[in-house]
Amino acid sequence: MNRFFFSPDQLNDGFIILTGEDARHLSRVLRASVGDRVELCDDGGCCRSAVIVALDRSRVICRPEEDRLPSGEASVYVTLAFGLPKGDKADLTVQKVTELGVASLIPFYSGRTVPRPAAHKEMGRQERWQRIARSAAAQSRRSRVPPVAPVCSWRELLALFAGYHRVILFYEGERKNTLKAALAGLSAGEKVLLVTGPEGGFTAAETREALDKGAAAVTLGPRVLRAETAAVTAVALTLYEAGEMGGGR
Repeated sequence: MNRFFFSPDQLNDGFIILTGEDARHLSRVLRASVGDRVELCDDGGCCRSAVIVALDRSRVICRPEEDRLPSGEASVYVTLAFGLPKGDKADLTVQKVTELGVASLIPFYSGRTVPRPAAHKEMGRQERWQRIARSAAAQSRRSRVPPVAPVCSWRELLALFAGYHRVILFYEGERKNTLKAALAGLSAGEKVLLVTGPEGGFTAAETREALDKGAAAVTLGPRVLRAETAAVTAVALTLYEAGEMGGGR
């Protein structure tokens, strides 16, 4: 069954009304019919199957069923803070790490980030990234859509470190410390912040600042990865070590 997300304002007398892109996708692309079933998830991560009772091109009315569906969420709360890459490469990062199971995303700019776009363009990019995350969460059968935060500065990101149990900085200048060691003893419910750099990586000063704030610098091996590759790899390996992808615990 296809999965969709809905908000409280889409509830009406016990029915859930899908509109906009969701309704168009169901009616035009999937060619759904009355009696077909879909999976619907609310803002709290509760998912249920539902039966389509009426539809047209602008809305699909669904009657939810009682049985809750299993959650597709990871047992650890992994946030990815990623340095803004050039062009639209961030779109791919948001899509793939959402599929993997990241809990939230924080785009940031630092010393080696390309010039920032105007404020109104930043807002447009954040909205696009959130739409991408929503679509990827539905495709990968997750029960929650990871929020994408507004773009922040390096200083603002450093101030967020204190809110996590572990902060891991992926630094190409690190040669010995491994992600496996940094995640030793990881347990369910922990909040982990992964920090990957922009094209050009982190400056020496930024690395010192992160370490002073409690981050652990780790290596991703001897090969230099592109920014978007490093971000996806970091999330995949962390969730593997957490036992969420067939390994680790």
